[in-house]
Amino acid sequence: MKWVEIITLRCLARAEREFADEYLDLVRRQKRAGLPKSIDIYHHLVVETDLSIHLHWETEARPSCESFLGREISYTLRDLGLLNHSIWIEDWNSK
Repeated sequence: MKWVEIITLRCLARAEREFADEYLDLVRRQKRAGLPKSIDIYHHLVVETDLSIHLHWETEARPSCESFLGREISYTLRDLGLLNHSIWIEDWNSK
């Protein structure tokens, strides 16, 4: 099953966004078990302090909750601003 965790963050200041960028760069470089198939990071076109982190997963079973990595990222970034964490499952009917 393909699914994606999306963590969106609206930082309160530019310095906090820079901290988030450095932290996410470290996460992407880590070589440990249980990492997603890919980690994509997007920055808002106009609002410099907004970013969206996409953790792409492929698992045998349907996810029952956020991944450990997703919860770790959310926990680390939660005090930097407004944070939303959601899970999206691939829609098989759209193929």
